[in-house]
Amino acid sequence: MKKLKTTLYVLMLTPFAMSAIAFGFLPDRIPAHYGFDGMVTRYGSRWEVFLGPILYAAGGLFMHQMARFARKQEPDGQNNEKVIIISGVAMMLIFNVLAIRSLYTAHRQVENLYAEFDLVKVMFSLIGLALIIIGNVMPKLKRNSIAGLRTKWSLSSERAWRKSQRFGGITLMITGLLLLLGNMLVFPRTWALPLSTGLFIISVLTSIIYSYWAARKE
Repeated sequence: MKKLKTTLYVLMLTPFAMSAIAFGFLPDRIPAHYGFDGMVTRYGSRWEVFLGPILYAAGGLFMHQMARFARKQEPDGQNNEKVIIISGVAMMLIFNVLAIRSLYTAHRQVENLYAEFDLVKVMFSLIGLALIIIGNVMPKLKRNSIAGLRTKWSLSSERAWRKSQRFGGITLMITGLLLLLGNMLVFPRTWALPLSTGLFIISVLTSIIYSYWAARKE
């Protein structure tokens, strides 16, 4: 557990370190915001490269606090805490890639984001990888009030909870694999966002319906 927490802390601080190192090499005026068409909509000061790391660190601290709360709800084990920390690590990996992207576009003065790379497809590919990781550990969750496939049906009994988390984990891994491969190899740029969002919504709805079925079978 200590290694996982250390990894989370390192990933929380890495965007700050990268931004501090790159700061001296950045121009005073950098692209600060892009529109849906990938074109710059606003320029700002190079100091804005630290805004992302602040938000990313806040996200990491939120996951850390969730893990602490989950530990209190499971006095006889660390399953829930471990799953949440792993989820936080997966989230921070995505944030670190975003930090690298922001520093790259700032340094290169990129005006057309899609001319360099497709951020939407990259993001959903990374989300797919994160879902695979989270889905793999999700069945280990013990019944709790903050994490997992939590519906009134999955919480109705211990057996319904276990079955729901197992099914939800498998569904997340399949969805993550489809997002990863779809955005890397198949989805056209204009359809990447609706297709990826649709897959995720279907995954969530399917898992919720299954939790209802699992409870009814009790």
